[in-house]
Amino acid sequence: MKYERDLAFNLRIRGISEPQIAETLAEVRAHEAATGTPAKDEFGTAQEYAKQFPKGKRRSRGSAVTTVSTVVALVYVLAVVVTPFLGIDLRDSVGPITLMPALAVLMGGTLAGFLTDYLRPAPSSSNA
Repeated sequence: MKYERDLAFNLRIRGISEPQIAETLAEVRAHEAATGTPAKDEFGTAQEYAKQFPKGKRRSRGSAVTTVSTVVALVYVLAVVVTPFLGIDLRDSVGPITLMPALAVLMGGTLAGFLTDYLRPAPSSSNA
């Protein structure tokens, strides 16, 4: 099961679509059942096996989460830089360290994006 999760994660970050991931996992499961040998012994690590697939242009859900958090952090930083020229002092609202919230959003978004892709269940061919 860990091999399937790792393979699904590595295929997602390569931009492979969910139906293609489900098909690949079904083939791996069928090969394991037919030969009786673990997939890792037959195909190598999940990362090595995923590298055999061409990179796709599709973005995973996790990369979308990371992108949104990066945009939000950049908008906040821009607001911190521009508002003093408008006569508004953000330090009244966020305290003396004005860039810390942007860093927190950026780090939290990056972690959430990773976990979104990694913890998402491996698709089966029936629900892809």
